[in-house]
Formats: sequence, C-alpha cells, structure tokens
Amino acid sequence: MKKQTRKLTERIEKRLTSLILGQHPHNTIFSFNYHNVVHINAFLREQAKRIGKVDTVTDVGAGRSPYYPIFGHLSENYIAVDLKESLPHKEHRKIKQLYGLAEDLPMQSQSSDVVLSNQVLEHVINPEKAVNEVFRVLRPGGFIVGSVPHISPVHLEPYDFRRFTDLGVQKLMMDAGFSEIEVFGNGSIYRAFAFSMAMDWMLSSRRPGKAQYFSVRRALLLSPLVGMLNLAAIVFEFITRNKNRSAANLCWIARKPLV
Repeated sequence: MKKQTRKLTERIEKRLTSLILGQHPHNTIFSFNYHNVVHINAFLREQAKRIGKVDTVTDVGAGRSPYYPIFGHLSENYIAVDLKESLPHKEHRKIKQLYGLAEDLPMQSQSSDVVLSNQVLEHVINPEKAVNEVFRVLRPGGFIVGSVPHISPVHLEPYDFRRFTDLGVQKLMMDAGFSEIEVFGNGSIYRAFAFSMAMDWMLSSRRPGKAQYFSVRRALLLSPLVGMLNLAAIVFEFITRNKNRSAANLCWIARKPLV
C-alpha cells in the first residue's frame, strides 16, 4: 500500500511540475530558471537561423541534448559528447553519442561546422583547453555557440569551478584563435537577483561530501512567489532601464577564421 501511495504521489508531482514549472529548457515564469532559459532559447534560435544548414553539429557537455530541437534540423549529423553516465541510455532521436571530456574531444580535427557549449565551461577542469579543443574540431569558418553563468549559486558540486564576465568570455575565445566574437547578457541585476534567490531556495544545503539536489516539492510550493519575483524583475528592469551590467547569464557566438 505504501509503495502504491508513493508511486501515485510521484506521478502527481511529475504532472504538476510539468504543468506549473514547465520542462527544461521550456520553463515557465514560475520556475527559478525562467530568466536564463528564455534568454538561451531566444539566442540559440537566432543563431541557428543565422547559421543555416551545415554538415555537422556537435553538442559538447550535451547531457540530454535539450537544444536538439533548435539545432537538430540544421544537420543530419548531430553529435552529443559527454560522460557516459550523463548521456541518455536510450536515445531515440537522430543523435550520435560519443563519450569524452570537453578538454579531450573524441573527434577528428576540422570535423564539425558548429559546436554548442551550453552551461559547460564553468564545470570543466580546464576551460582554456576545452575551448582550444573546440577550435581544433571546427572547420574553418565554423561557429562555437554557447552560454555560461555570470551570477549563480554554487551548484552541481563538486564540479562548479568558476563564473565568467563578458570580458572573460571574449578573452577566452580570442586566446583560442576565434574571431567575430559577440557576447550578450540576459538583462539587469534585477533578473540576476531573482534567479539567484529563487535557485538558492530550491537547492539543498551545502554539506561536505554530499551531492546537491533540487527540491521538487519546494519548487511547487514556492512557485507563486517565484512567479511574482520573476515578474517584479522584469518590471523593475523596464522602469530603471538598467541592463547588462550584472547579467545572470551570458550567451556568445564566435567564429573560427577561414584562414
């Protein structure tokens, strides 16, 4: 009886989560991640339209490849690179899975036209080496398209090592040899404050040797408050015209020179 009750509770929670909070990366305004995913989705759609059809797209640190719907139609060859335990055991989409690290991509040089790197560089041991690897596997004229947090609570410990500024992203790309570098923030300090506070509410307390987790029940319980917080951030940003000084999230695109 207890097992059946637990399963029913889990199904109800899953259904409510989908209805109220949405599913990553299509979260609603009631989700702590709203301001970041809205920015990332809009940016990636714009860049996909700008880039157009290509031969190969590589998603580094892909996880479950949440942005495949945006970039998957650009190419018949969509490659997801990540640790074995991070990739889906059963992938039904047209995605080729490769096991590997961002700092040592299991691909030949000049074998991809676009490399995606979303919310990855803050978690890798050596971001400089990772970006150099992207440069290596890209064909001349190819693009790296990605995102990183600028302001965010510590998460996914013990693998959360750094935060980036727009100037830091530009330097990282430039040092690797990229050109035509463009970096965009997702708004003002108000959005950053809303995101950080709401995300902190959902995370478990930090304890040495203990993995973090997100509380689904807390996310559902606090969803009305999170929704008001996210809306207030939008209103304050509009009133004060305060933008891009302290963005929570940064998106960028850069190109490997043709010669």
